[in-house]
Amino acid sequence: MADHLDEIGVAKEGVNERAPVIEPGYTFGSITDKISSIVLTRPTSLGWVVGFGAGFLVTMMLLFALGYLFIKGTGIWGINIPIGWGFAIVNFVWWIGIGHAGTLISAILLLLRQSWRNSINRFAEAMTLFAVASAGIFPLVHTGRPWLAYWMVPYPNTMNYWPQFRSPLVWDVFAVSTYFTISLLFWFIGLIPDLATLRDRAENKYARMSYGLLAMGWRGSARHWARYESAYLLLAGLATPLVLAHHDLPTLLCRRRHLLRLRHGVDARDPHPQDL
Repeated sequence: MADHLDEIGVAKEGVNERAPVIEPGYTFGSITDKISSIVLTRPTSLGWVVGFGAGFLVTMMLLFALGYLFIKGTGIWGINIPIGWGFAIVNFVWWIGIGHAGTLISAILLLLRQSWRNSINRFAEAMTLFAVASAGIFPLVHTGRPWLAYWMVPYPNTMNYWPQFRSPLVWDVFAVSTYFTISLLFWFIGLIPDLATLRDRAENKYARMSYGLLAMGWRGSARHWARYESAYLLLAGLATPLVLAHHDLPTLLCRRRHLLRLRHGVDARDPHPQDL
């Protein structure tokens, strides 16, 4: 019996000798305070200002390019009748691929219960949102009349206009909007406990009110955590098959362009780079 107890004691001692999650001198509270101070109390650094300025200049370049496109028309892309929107679909598929990478990293790793995703999931989810927003620009502007894009949305109107549901472009609108909505909810649900932490530590009245509204009454109770886990897993389960379904849309667009080439007498055996 004594030998058996000694073996149990040794086993327990071996388990307790694992490397601690928190190094000596730190607690969960001190780590939370240190991370929260980055948002709440740390002054704006010169590096942040330089990065913001560089991002602002790139954004201005985008707005200039879009303005030039609206003035001159989509002919500056070199498109013609057989090639309906080659330059636009190359960029569209590129950004959709970037967005899919972020979803796969975050959602699938959550479903597989991989704890190391916690170090990259915020970055991956934010990357998805910005990538989908960038991808949505190109189906919008390639028509040449982006101010009429609402025609692709079914809504009651006195002129009895209705979208052509056989057009891949209409389904592109539904796919991008659905993918963006699910990705936005998935990102926001994961932020709720962190927003509540910032709410509790904010000293500014208006910051506390803002974080409080975004935290949606989070108190960290067992009921809140149970509902949080359920909603988070549900959105991850919706986002994963949505990636596969959304990836098939550019294939439909490429197929439509292939039929247009056949209709106008273009040799279908001559592939174009944007079809690859």
